[in-house]
Amino acid sequence: MIAELFNVIAPVFVIAFIGYIWIKKGYDFPSDFVTRVNMNIGAPCLVFSGIINLGDGLFEATDFIVASFISILSLMSVSTLFALIFKLPLRAYVIALYSTNSGNMGIPLCLFAFGERGMSLAIAYFALSAIFQFTAGLFISHGNLTASSLTRVTMLYGLAGALFFILGDVEAPKWLINTTKLMGGATIPLMLLTLGASLARLKLENTSKMVVISAFKLVMGISIGFTISLAFGFTGEERNVLIMQCSMPVAIFSYLLASQYNRSPNDVASMVFITTLMSIVTVPMLLTYLM
Repeated sequence: MIAELFNVIAPVFVIAFIGYIWIKKGYDFPSDFVTRVNMNIGAPCLVFSGIINLGDGLFEATDFIVASFISILSLMSVSTLFALIFKLPLRAYVIALYSTNSGNMGIPLCLFAFGERGMSLAIAYFALSAIFQFTAGLFISHGNLTASSLTRVTMLYGLAGALFFILGDVEAPKWLINTTKLMGGATIPLMLLTLGASLARLKLENTSKMVVISAFKLVMGISIGFTISLAFGFTGEERNVLIMQCSMPVAIFSYLLASQYNRSPNDVASMVFITTLMSIVTVPMLLTYLM
């Protein structure tokens, strides 16, 4: 079990650590360029490839998608309540606490732990989470939301393309499947390298306070993942992926929003860094239980 667990976890943390060390050594890492490539090309290809891989099983995954939607709403609701009770800056803390790093960390972890179908379900959760980030997340942080914000959710284009072939009962061209699979596969290590590079640039502040809040965030995510999966009667990959995705650390994107709109960016940066460090302990514990 220990060897199997190590084989799942090591690739994720090793690649992220390479990105971290790369920055600490003073080498150039074009994060903006890599992020643009990932978001505009890699992520849509990853979503297309993952949904196509589900095929007709997409209809069987409807309950999982609904459960993912409810899980994200639950994370947001509990985060809002927590911020209100403890009188924390609402716009900053809600966007951080409800978010999960379901892309950079969640997808590769689910791939290595639960196989191709696990990765496809993780991609479905990630796509739904991205829609929340570019709509509700933007509204919370900026206080404004327009219909054009949905055009920034590039994963929707990959999803629409996959649905065209699945719902139309049309076989996707082999060259398209191979291209998106290749580009989507390249996106995963790039995500992990970018995660490590981003963590290396973050600065910790109010450490003791942030440790407590970060611990709450992870416990909240794990609890909601278990509760929703139990309520839906999930077993196998659906249960495991939902719990894993809900329990991921604070997403890097929440720091970008906090920084752009000046919503306590240092606090959010600390939460990103600390929850990611904590996940080195929580992820193995979860996988030991789930695998």
